[in-house]
Amino acid sequence: MKLFKTYKPVGTAEPYGTYVHALEVPAGARTIYIAGQTPEAQNGTVPETMTEQARICWGNIESILHEAGLTTANLVRVSMYLKDRALYQEADAVSAEFLGNHRTAAVCFEVSSLIEDSWLIEVEAIAAVVD
Repeated sequence: MKLFKTYKPVGTAEPYGTYVHALEVPAGARTIYIAGQTPEAQNGTVPETMTEQARICWGNIESILHEAGLTTANLVRVSMYLKDRALYQEADAVSAEFLGNHRTAAVCFEVSSLIEDSWLIEVEAIAAVVD
């Protein structure tokens, strides 16, 4: 069952990666704003690879959603910040692992730096559900 209506207007290219062009959240939905999740493991370490870092970010998002009684199917928007756009495919593959067939509105930025030099990625998200 689709939770949200998605849009792919005639004349637009297919979305690039794991997103949709637009997504509609029904009136009265409960909204959860997830702050930027960083690739720091619970023990304070930061793995070296994009895949490992992205899995920590997405694992944090999944845990936050679980705490709120939701799943990644409730995500409506995802923003990824990457230090190197050459690592986009790797980061997007991890997104696909966590999202499955669900697609969100999304944006990805290449940034010159993140708060910690060792971070390759940071991911923030918005989730919604009609209670």
